[in-house]
Amino acid sequence: MRASFYALAGSAASAMAASRGFNYGSQGNTLDTFTTQFESAQAITDYASARLYTMIQDGTANTVISAIPAAIKTNTTLLLGLWASENQEAFNNELSALKTAISQFGSQGLADLTVGISVGSEDLYRISETGIKQKSGYGQTADVLVDYIGQVRELVKDTVLADVPIGHVDTWNAFTNTSNSAILGAVDFLGLDEYPFYQDGEGNSIDNASDLFWKAYDKVEAVAGGKPLWVTETGWPVKGEAEDEAVPSVENAAKFWQDIACELEARCINFWWYILNDDGASPSFSVASGIDGANTKALYDLKCPSASTCGAKSLSSSSSASSSAAGSKTASSGSASSTGSAAQGAKINAANGTASVEPVVYVTEVTTSYTTTCPAGQTSNSTPTI
Repeated sequence: MRASFYALAGSAASAMAASRGFNYGSQGNTLDTFTTQFESAQAITDYASARLYTMIQDGTANTVISAIPAAIKTNTTLLLGLWASENQEAFNNELSALKTAISQFGSQGLADLTVGISVGSEDLYRISETGIKQKSGYGQTADVLVDYIGQVRELVKDTVLADVPIGHVDTWNAFTNTSNSAILGAVDFLGLDEYPFYQDGEGNSIDNASDLFWKAYDKVEAVAGGKPLWVTETGWPVKGEAEDEAVPSVENAAKFWQDIACELEARCINFWWYILNDDGASPSFSVASGIDGANTKALYDLKCPSASTCGAKSLSSSSSASSSAAGSKTASSGSASSTGSAAQGAKINAANGTASVEPVVYVTEVTTSYTTTCPAGQTSNSTPTI
């Protein structure tokens, strides 16, 4: 099955649209607020995809996250997420919510809207030397993540999500760390969180940010074994404290968007930007203010000079130029396959799980029924809310 998936993705990548969207945390969000955010994203861009960190609605044990009915209502594609930095008992709640989602929304188009399923987010980073030093919270070992991925595969087997690619999201040096190599064999795609803003000591000025970003991307692509590499988090803050040579500002965030988002569009790579709005966070990575559907205002120009042929709202995925398989969900179905504020150190609030140590470096975010922060660069940190 996987062999046919990669073959299809490779042949279809050039013809399919890439998924483009934003990251959305669960904390404090309801059906109405998710709906408004999805509508706002589509009002200021043609980005109609949402990356989630958890299957669980905030404040509940295992109720399905309301982002799913909001996505169906607004025709927003989904990169579903299961929070994995927790023990088996807690992870069972994620599995329960996923099972319920399939049962409840499978006949309402969930399969056509689901680009992929991510098991975990920066779990390997958080148990790395850097993650521990930054007090980023509970993480997870590679062997447990592989087991969790297997459990998700078993759950979706023979369901409407059976052909949806399953992957893991982490930082570049988590993926390139050989002690985590089991992850590479267990996934259908790799989700990369990369924040040059946090790469202290590496010349992380805005003028060097693009070079740092693509170097990290290329390193992960080199170990991906031809599997699709999607960018699941990146961005530049509009305000906050400087990070070594990296200075937050609207002007610099606008340049980073033009240099990175527009290049990702041009390469037809699936990506989810960090973040539509995180007012009150420091640093703040907000792309827009006044989240109010059609009345939402972008903080800087989000148009790319050369419009990509990879249109956004189509339900499909694609990969980077060289890892051509980003996404069509499945060979047989042909349907689409495919918050935290970035602040060093403030990463996570996941209350369940056990941490174990394995070297890795980086920082990113998290969004599940718990809490996190997120930007990743190298020795970096980000802040999402799951």
